[in-house]
Amino acid sequence: MDTETPSQEPETVPETLGNTSVFPPPPSVYRHFTLANAAWLDLLQSCKANDATLLADAQASEEARIAEQTKALTMAKGALPYAPPTIDLERTLSPPKVEWIEEDGGYQLFGQRWPIPDTAPSLEQLGIRPLFSADDLDHRHVLQQLLRTLLQTYFELTCDLLRPIQPYDVWVPAPHSEGGTEDAAPPNGTWISSSRLKDRLQHMETVVINFLYLLNQLRPTQSRAALATMMRTQVQRKREAAAQLRAKCEAIRTELASLEM
Repeated sequence: MDTETPSQEPETVPETLGNTSVFPPPPSVYRHFTLANAAWLDLLQSCKANDATLLADAQASEEARIAEQTKALTMAKGALPYAPPTIDLERTLSPPKVEWIEEDGGYQLFGQRWPIPDTAPSLEQLGIRPLFSADDLDHRHVLQQLLRTLLQTYFELTCDLLRPIQPYDVWVPAPHSEGGTEDAAPPNGTWISSSRLKDRLQHMETVVINFLYLLNQLRPTQSRAALATMMRTQVQRKREAAAQLRAKCEAIRTELASLEM
C-alpha cells in the first residue's frame, strides 16, 4: 500500500507583503503546524528525555541542529515510511519563551514593534500638536469643543471651495522692489497662498486625531459600561425565566389539586 509523504517545504509568503498589506496574511510558519510535525516533535522530545545531550548546545547553528535532529529521529522512527522534516522542530513548533519577550521589552508583529506592557503613544510622540490641556481634563467638554471646531473648520473649507477659481499661489513683491514678473520674480518678495485650504485641511486632520486620541482613552470606561449593561440584561432575562417557571409550576400544582378533588 502506498503511503503519501507529507510535504516538508511550505509555500512562502513574501516578507514585504506581510509587512505592508492592509490585511496581511498570517506568517508562513503556520504551515509547519501539522499533525505529522506535532508527532515528530513528540518523538523528538521522547528522544531528548532518554539522551540529555541531544540538542543541548544552544549556540549551535540551525543546520547543525537539523542534522542532529534528523539523525536522532531517523534512528527512532521505526517503521515510519517517510523522512523526518527538514525544519528545527523544537524552535519552530515550541511556544515562545515569554520571559525572553518580557526581558526584550516587546515583540514584532506584521513588521511593527509592540512594547510590553502595551502602551499607547502620546500625541507628542506621534508628532501631533495637542489641542487640549492634560490638567483636569474633562473628556466630555473637550470632545464637544473639538466637534464644534471640526464643524466650523469644515464650514469654512466649504466656503473656500465655493469661491471663484483663482491662482493658488500669488507672488507678492516686497515694498520698493523693482522689476520682476510672476515668471521671473525679483529676489525681494514672497509667495502667499490665495486661500487657506491647506491650513484648514491640516487643522481638520489635527482635530480628528485629537478627537480619536481622547476617544481611545475612554475605551476602558466604555467596555466596563457595556459589560455592566450586558450583565444587567442577563440578570433580567434569568429573572423573567424564573418567574415564568414559577408561574408554570403554580399552574401545574393547581391543576393537580383540581384532579385530586
